[in-house]
Amino acid sequence: MEQQQTEAQMIAAYIGKALRDHFGKGPVNIHVSYKRPFLVMYVKDFLGPMENILLQQNEEQRVAQSREFIMDEFCPRVQPDIEDMVNGSIKEWYFDWNFEAHTGMIWAVMEEEPSKNFRWPGHLSQRAFERKIINLSIKGQKEPDYTKSYWIDERSVMIYRAGIFVEIEKELIHAGFEEQLKTAKRPMERRLFQEEHMEPILQRKITDVFTDWNFQEDKGYMVLSLEPEKKR
Repeated sequence: MEQQQTEAQMIAAYIGKALRDHFGKGPVNIHVSYKRPFLVMYVKDFLGPMENILLQQNEEQRVAQSREFIMDEFCPRVQPDIEDMVNGSIKEWYFDWNFEAHTGMIWAVMEEEPSKNFRWPGHLSQRAFERKIINLSIKGQKEPDYTKSYWIDERSVMIYRAGIFVEIEKELIHAGFEEQLKTAKRPMERRLFQEEHMEPILQRKITDVFTDWNFQEDKGYMVLSLEPEKKR
């Protein structure tokens, strides 16, 4: 555990500088949650001056599009260094932004499978939480073929779903409308998530919800940013 904390600190410093180099402005704060095979990087106060101007002009889609292009180049560039830090191979990258809150989440999934010891805190019900996730999926699309949640640490929960797209979505993906699908699905999933009232199950406040997908493989992730439990 102590080694993973040290690696997380190294990654946070490295990613902060790398984002600054690529975007011209880095986040004020980065929290890295690391529990193999998941590496989760929550960035706060991350918005450039030009992006801020565009958002004031209701051009959120342009900001999201430009970040998509930059991140598609950014992730492969930083991957070798991060793999050296964690002594492992990264399989996939995902990211999402909350422009209103000036926050974002970047997460990587390593090649290895999650350990069987990937346990939730004993006083929380993983099964009840996953039932809620399945319920919101049914409301928005259909019941996933597979749903699994992972308690990364007191700041992050990872949700993995596979077999989630309905036929019309598959046709849109095949026709090249992935960007438009993301634009439509993200606010819908956040709204459905709020309707499920997850905080009582998790027994803490959810500060952010991020989603991203691998459209070609019909799977996706949702990452929750949690407010740490207050120490008594």
